[in-house]
Amino acid sequence: MDEIKSYILEFIWSGKNVSDFEQWLYKQDSVEFEKLIGEDNYVELISYDFKKKTIEQIKKLIKSILSNKLLFEFEEEFENRKSNTIRGKCVKKIALDYFDKKDRNWDVEIGEEYEFLMINLGLERGNHSALVKYVDRTNYFQPSGFIPMELFEIDLTTIPDFYHKFRDEKNETTIEIEAFSKVKYKPTQYSFWEDFYDDDEKAVNTYFDTIEKMGIKNVW
Repeated sequence: MDEIKSYILEFIWSGKNVSDFEQWLYKQDSVEFEKLIGEDNYVELISYDFKKKTIEQIKKLIKSILSNKLLFEFEEEFENRKSNTIRGKCVKKIALDYFDKKDRNWDVEIGEEYEFLMINLGLERGNHSALVKYVDRTNYFQPSGFIPMELFEIDLTTIPDFYHKFRDEKNETTIEIEAFSKVKYKPTQYSFWEDFYDDDEKAVNTYFDTIEKMGIKNVW
């Protein structure tokens, strides 16, 4: 039963293929499945017509037949996974441009929470000593450009394990997702980001797989 529960949890979290779930479902022990979700709910699930259904529809169905206890358990696990991400709330949208001594609108939403891919601290060039790059949910989860860190309230007291922090010879500090760093990623060209913006398949897959594991693309 624990294996069934684990599979369902991971499917809701990051499952992408309806056919894979359907084939897995038919191979499971019905008695164990009924113990987990109840006989009526199991019959509803096993009798469901999976043809032409989206992954979101399947996940919605599964969540509708889980007990409150299981829903709470899954919710706790997902919230714990989301803590792997550095997040911050936007507190303003107007700040100086990179180099021009004029204010500009940085096109962020005050009060919204953002997930950060990279933070650069101790910069000496330009108007800002700290810049951040975030996941742009308004643009299909693409990375944003660098924008001033002062636009956000960010707690960097504890850096999640998913990130790598280092200081270079210029005394500039970078906090970035480790999977994108030189420590973990072997670039096709010069760096992860150059590969990504060149639409390198390995880099693009690494990017989306990683932000999914971190809970950025998941909606519970």
